[in-house]
Amino acid sequence: MKNIILTIAIFISVYSFSQSNNSISGKLTDTESNSVPLVFANVIIKETGAKTTTNEKGLYKFENLKEGSYTLTYNFTGYETKEINIEVVSGTSKHINLALQASTLSLDDLMLVMASVDNKTTTTKTSN
Repeated sequence: MKNIILTIAIFISVYSFSQSNNSISGKLTDTESNSVPLVFANVIIKETGAKTTTNEKGLYKFENLKEGSYTLTYNFTGYETKEINIEVVSGTSKHINLALQASTLSLDDLMLVMASVDNKTTTTKTSN
């Protein structure tokens, strides 16, 4: 009976130590503002659909990842979206710090948006 309990205890401990402890973490900042953290930015792993948001210090973390290749997508309103490919190896933690650049809206794009809004407003007024 003692041998059975000992054997079960060994299997449980081996199984629990073999669990995946791979992680990806990092910090997301603004390129133009002296590395000011981007708070509540989105970080997504494309392959798994896992999502997280950065905290008040711009930090994020994914834990218990399986070994393999992942594509991380970083986005924040008003900033350009970036994608990074990363390889997760068993028993490792990857730390990725990234700076996002504010996206620019051209004058032509702005004029198209304004014309579209103006056209919808005119159509709504005449149809009432």
